[in-house]
Amino acid sequence: MTLPDDSKKPDEVNGSPAEASGDESIDGAPAATRSLVQATRTLTPSDRRVSAHIADAALRQRIMMLIGALGDPGHPLHARAVEDLVVLGEPAVPALIEALRTHEPWLLAYRATEALGQIGDGRAAGSLVEALRHPNSNVRWGAVRALATVGDARALLELRRVARTDRSKTSWGESVGDTARVVLDQMQSRTLLARVAELVKTAIACVLMLVSLIFAWSVLTELRDELRQTGRVEPAPVFIAPPVNTTAPQAVVTLPTLAPSPAASPSLPTTPPAPVEPSTLTGVVVTSGNVRATPARLPDNVIGSVTAGDALIFLGVTPDGAWYRVRLGSPAAASSQIRSVDGSGWVSASLVTAPERVPVETPPPLPTPTP
Repeated sequence: MTLPDDSKKPDEVNGSPAEASGDESIDGAPAATRSLVQATRTLTPSDRRVSAHIADAALRQRIMMLIGALGDPGHPLHARAVEDLVVLGEPAVPALIEALRTHEPWLLAYRATEALGQIGDGRAAGSLVEALRHPNSNVRWGAVRALATVGDARALLELRRVARTDRSKTSWGESVGDTARVVLDQMQSRTLLARVAELVKTAIACVLMLVSLIFAWSVLTELRDELRQTGRVEPAPVFIAPPVNTTAPQAVVTLPTLAPSPAASPSLPTTPPAPVEPSTLTGVVVTSGNVRATPARLPDNVIGSVTAGDALIFLGVTPDGAWYRVRLGSPAAASSQIRSVDGSGWVSASLVTAPERVPVETPPPLPTPTP
């Protein structure tokens, strides 16, 4: 095979394209492939495995045919060999890498760099880096251009060397060193953009993680506060002792209701029965809550608490039935307590199950705050 002169341009070196009809008649690949696909549709699994081996062999044969056409301007497939190899893609990469060896004709190696650059397979990076030391400047120029697509960190060092030391030009006048500098700028720009993109992604991930942690912390804090408040006894202020004095008038008010009428005669059978003794009127706490010095929800009248399940002795009830004056019975939780002189206090009717016939008590009016 006679190699073309280096003074010719790539278009002249590659030769004139063959006629389309000539290509189809010589390799016969499209028609054979269609026939093979139609035939394999009716094959059994074992026959399909055999046909797959046949297809692989046919693919390898076509790749070798196209590789041979790359460096032979007289071959009918020479003009379209690069395009066909690019269409085949990854299966053609090993054969193209082998074509870069220095013992091959320069035209074959040069056109192999074209195909590898268009396929863009990273496996070719090492061979293209080695091709930067090829004795032919056209091959080195092609390797530089291909590395713009598939180059890696190794390629950056070699491209810097070529940019500094290679002063040769291709047969059509392109400077290898200048092209290497252009490719270096492109690769460094891509590397910089990739690093910036990674930094942005990392920053966004950190921000999202921080927001998630803040949100999770707020949820946990609210949950912790709610758990602490569930069943918690409000601490009694140190100045709640004065409201305890209101229990003495309450006892005075309730005593007349328990005593029999002075005018009633013991011998008269029509005397209504006396109220049941308070000590016998018991009930149960159904919901834990506070005990108050007066039958009203005020911020400073909490004198204790009761726990669900506690037994209570009912001493009196307000006329509207909303509050009961009670004393702790047995059993009672260790945390339950009523801090008053006589051990009694007022609880809301919604917290307890009360017995019947609880004496009605009229509590003293609430003190009016002085200005």
